[in-house]
Amino acid sequence: MMFLFAYLGSFSSPPGWPIRLMHLTEAAFVAAAFVCFVLAVNWKGTRSHAKRDAVAAIGGIATGFGAIMPLELAPFFFGARGEIMLGTAPLILVYPLAAALFIFAFLKLMSAKPPPLPQPTPINAGRSGARSDSLRARDDWR
Repeated sequence: MMFLFAYLGSFSSPPGWPIRLMHLTEAAFVAAAFVCFVLAVNWKGTRSHAKRDAVAAIGGIATGFGAIMPLELAPFFFGARGEIMLGTAPLILVYPLAAALFIFAFLKLMSAKPPPLPQPTPINAGRSGARSDSLRARDDWR
């Protein structure tokens, strides 16, 4: 993102528009992540795998980019000195890892838990009419 916005910043026909674009891009990432989170909570185990995977991919990428972008572009978001941006350049490598982590988290959030298995009921030998020693005889046979 840093190189994209640096390139766009070279076109300074109306002053300040690249910084506004950065803030709007961040707002779009946060909004997409929030919408995907709401969908993930509401669609838990109810929609097809394709829809859940699409929500997880969009939400994971938006959340990953939305979490890393302000740190990478700290001078524009937090008013830090420009030299700080040189130190945040390695965060470019974190984008894919953050996106993958959040995609996995969205998939985990949307996975349906299987219903609990019914508990086995004990066989009551007195009600079935079987003799209680007949069960022991079968165990002795092995």
